[in-house]
Amino acid sequence: MTNWKYNHPLRNVFSWGMLVLLLAGTFFLFLWTKDELFWIMNQQHSYPGDLFFKYFTHIGDGLTMVITGVLAVALGKRKLGVLLILSFLLSGLLAQVVKRVQPEPRPGKYFTELKQDDRIHRVDGRLLRGNNSFPSGHTTTAFAMFSLLAFASRNYPVQFLCFVAAVVVGYSRIYLGQHFYKDVFTGALLGYATSLLLTWLLRNKEFDR
Repeated sequence: MTNWKYNHPLRNVFSWGMLVLLLAGTFFLFLWTKDELFWIMNQQHSYPGDLFFKYFTHIGDGLTMVITGVLAVALGKRKLGVLLILSFLLSGLLAQVVKRVQPEPRPGKYFTELKQDDRIHRVDGRLLRGNNSFPSGHTTTAFAMFSLLAFASRNYPVQFLCFVAAVVVGYSRIYLGQHFYKDVFTGALLGYATSLLLTWLLRNKEFDR
């Protein structure tokens, strides 16, 4: 991680993107209903999209973030590696607690009860139907991971690409019919906030050789 004085997270393009996401995302929640937001985003599908999103969504797996953290340590970026692993553990724990405190049905179960599940676009027939929809764990992990990678760079294009990658992972969860917009929006905020908090708490700690 570079010096906090010269690479402050709040001056990062990723953080600017999060501000836009917060404002626009909140507006969307007031403008459209839960069902409307899901259909708007889930029905924009194509064969290339199916092929791309069914694989890209796995970047939001917790294992991906852990491996990235281990690689960072192996490459001499100890502080970044430690932050990645700590953020995965904390954000993942928080997401799982919320899932259990506030259980909400996934689209597969929700629309089955409304007899509309045949409308859901899915890839390879895969559709989760549990009560652990809120928030999206994949989105939480993606925003936690990519925000830290953006914080570690002074390159604006890299910071921007990190934000885009995180957003695409979040969108993939709706595209694949596994989550509602609110699940993804909340997961994005949770993942980012966790990494920002840990980065601030460890701002004066040095782990690199």
